[in-house]
Amino acid sequence: MVISTKNKNLSFKIDAPPSKSIYHRELIIRFLCGDFMHLSPKDGDNEDILATKAVLSALYSATHSQDTDSPNYNPKYLADEGTSVLLACNESGSTLRFMIPVAAALILGKYSSKKISDTKVTKLIFETKGRLFDRPLDELEDALRPHGINISKDSSNRTIIVEGEMTPGEYTIDGSISSQYISGLLMALTLFDAKCSIHITGSLKSIHYIELTQDVLEKYGVPASFSDMTYYPTTNGYANSLLSTEPVPEELKNFKVEGDWSNGAFLLCMKRWSSIEVTNLREDSKQGDRAILDYLSLADSEDAPKEITWDCSDIPDITPYMAMVAPFEFAKVTFTGISRLRIKESDRVMATREQLSAIGVKTEETEDTLTVYEYESPSKEELTEPIRLSSYNDHRMAMCAILLAVILKKDVEIDSVECLKKSFPEFLGYLEKYFK
Repeated sequence: MVISTKNKNLSFKIDAPPSKSIYHRELIIRFLCGDFMHLSPKDGDNEDILATKAVLSALYSATHSQDTDSPNYNPKYLADEGTSVLLACNESGSTLRFMIPVAAALILGKYSSKKISDTKVTKLIFETKGRLFDRPLDELEDALRPHGINISKDSSNRTIIVEGEMTPGEYTIDGSISSQYISGLLMALTLFDAKCSIHITGSLKSIHYIELTQDVLEKYGVPASFSDMTYYPTTNGYANSLLSTEPVPEELKNFKVEGDWSNGAFLLCMKRWSSIEVTNLREDSKQGDRAILDYLSLADSEDAPKEITWDCSDIPDITPYMAMVAPFEFAKVTFTGISRLRIKESDRVMATREQLSAIGVKTEETEDTLTVYEYESPSKEELTEPIRLSSYNDHRMAMCAILLAVILKKDVEIDSVECLKKSFPEFLGYLEKYFK
């Protein structure tokens, strides 16, 4: 698709989509509290949210085998005469990392009293697409193995197999790799009727995302405390959640998800070179990607240094957008803490460098840094249009290519924009209306 911005003053109003981070957590925690009313796909649901809804629907089918008349029950999720459940994660890393511990505790958990779910399932089969199968799970495997859970991979059909009997107790995990492992464990261990804890070794990365999990747990009356690098979930929490009270508090009968600062960051970067109006973003949000405001504010400062260093270890999702803005606002920006960008939907360090190289921007990388230098406008002969960029089948990189088109006011041809469905499907409509 050719993104055409030449001789255009983009001017439209656009809502940031619902926060994926919060939406995942709300769906999972409400499900574990016994609310099964939000599993059907809704207009505007992105592919990652649809994946989480599909996995929760599969867990419902596995734990409610007698409830065949329910719209949530579907036998397609069950295999091997009902002893296996198929959990289709698509390309959603969040779904996989949250749901491995959650599904293991729900289906394979060992309880001192009555088992929490009535099921004969003994094997969880997580189905994957794209690069998801290849993304590492080592730290989560290490945390679950001492508690009876084994994770293996079947490369013949790119599935991830989870088996065993998950026991409560004291869990230990490296906090420097993925906050989603910790969030998944927090949601999972709240199921157990025995005391559990999660001790963190190493440094805590993306702590804001763990705080989002704590906020949603507390919202439903099942808080998880934190002290001395250890999290303490509420024992048997979901059985006594606020959703189990009568009457259910009015504010909990349904839920509305605030706007997403990850996609909002893309829109706010685009706003700098257009006249668009961005709405549905809470400035008091606890989402870590709200840090884009600090970055853009520094760029606006009259006394801003021309060369800066920015720690991105807690904000990997918005780092590519920041890198696209960098050559047009600073002489040199060194982004640190970027190693995890290589194991996203694409290698985002490589992809970012290739996109910037296509417009003549010099970049450098080390294992954990990406340096971007100032843009020097090439001659017309040096930069032919349309500028051809790849999305790498990665929603963030597709947005980066669109952002470059808006900044440069030039036509940019992107090999595919369908990957936007992963997090921002509504934006495809804006491309059709305003970017042709």
